[in-house]
Amino acid sequence: MKLQKITEKFKNEINQDKISASYLFYGDKRVDLLSYALMFSKMIMTKNVQNEAEKEKIERIIDNFQHPDIEIINKNNENIKIDEVREIIYSSIESSFNSPKKIFILCGIENLRKESSNALLKILEEPPQNVYFILLSRTLNIISTIKSRTIKFHLSGMNNDELGVSKEIYYFFDGNENDILEFKKQNLSLDNIQFQINTVEDILQIIFEMKNYTTEELVIKNNLDLTIKYNKSIELLAHRIRFWDIENVYFFINEIESELKKEKEFLISFLSKIIINVKHSVEADELKKLINLKNSIRSNVNVKSVIFNFFDILQSSWKKLIKRKWEINCAGRISHIFLFKL
Repeated sequence: MKLQKITEKFKNEINQDKISASYLFYGDKRVDLLSYALMFSKMIMTKNVQNEAEKEKIERIIDNFQHPDIEIINKNNENIKIDEVREIIYSSIESSFNSPKKIFILCGIENLRKESSNALLKILEEPPQNVYFILLSRTLNIISTIKSRTIKFHLSGMNNDELGVSKEIYYFFDGNENDILEFKKQNLSLDNIQFQINTVEDILQIIFEMKNYTTEELVIKNNLDLTIKYNKSIELLAHRIRFWDIENVYFFINEIESELKKEKEFLISFLSKIIINVKHSVEADELKKLINLKNSIRSNVNVKSVIFNFFDILQSSWKKLIKRKWEINCAGRISHIFLFKL
């Protein structure tokens, strides 16, 4: 139902026949913002195409990220540098290649810094004729001048009922619509998925495989098998770390810091997944500390120190939980013995 409503909103916007425009698509991490941007781009590019075969050809090229007049910028959701903004501006005033329109899709606008934002504002306010900008953001907490210069579309994620899956599957995939739909398409079951993870090295290998996969150039096909292994590995990590000795913990922290310190967005996502897995097992003040440490990574901090403190809190919180359960059990046994004697 939500997809149908979004499609209708897109169609209504396209039917206004604007000669240029700037859009802001925003929604949380469950939503594949880029897929919606491509859907909207297909509508723009095929608006006046009457021939069905030609229309299908254009849509196929766009789906495969091969359209010469659609440029996707900042695929890894990092900061867009001011030099990149200048290149976008120069490119926007150049002639298109094989269609009358040009589209620029800018990912990760929430990470845009002030100087880049200021450079982008003028072109967003008055795009050249037949040029369209689609900005993608995970939050509406962005520079107000960008919000005021764009037409906004809020794209909300579907819940488990709307996706037709159990809450277990929904939360396993963090509500990611693409992963869940692919999981359903392959008719899989979490109970039947088995693979060996025996050591810290096994967990690290899968984490780094996912990092390499997600930080490469734009990936066309969804790697569901790797996603499942990655999510399972984080589940195991979150609950097994309490049993690791200090050597394994230090080894793990050093490897994570070395491999992920330059991939801040992936590192933040990785720590977020751990927090989700332990949120019912740690006390509120410790959960808040974990969240604050995770959020601090976007600032100019010592990443190794953040990672060390994060996992130190995680380990100590498990120890507190075990101690608390032991004390409750002991208190229960003492009460039982006391009542028995009475």
